[in-house]
Amino acid sequence: MNFELHGQAFFVNFVPEEGRWYCYAPSPTGMQRIPVVMDQAPYDSFAILLDEQAREIVN
Repeated sequence: MNFELHGQAFFVNFVPEEGRWYCYAPSPTGMQRIPVVMDQAPYDSFAILLDEQAREIVN
């Protein structure tokens, strides 16, 4: 996800190897990586039941 705040560009990305989200922002010395703080477990797996007849696309 890309977004801009007060004229500064940011993007958020999930790093599966670490099981957590990071917010990235360009800085004069390179890319700054900021860990996203969450109040719950950083990564949970869950199943999604799909209706085979409907063939819906889930994003």
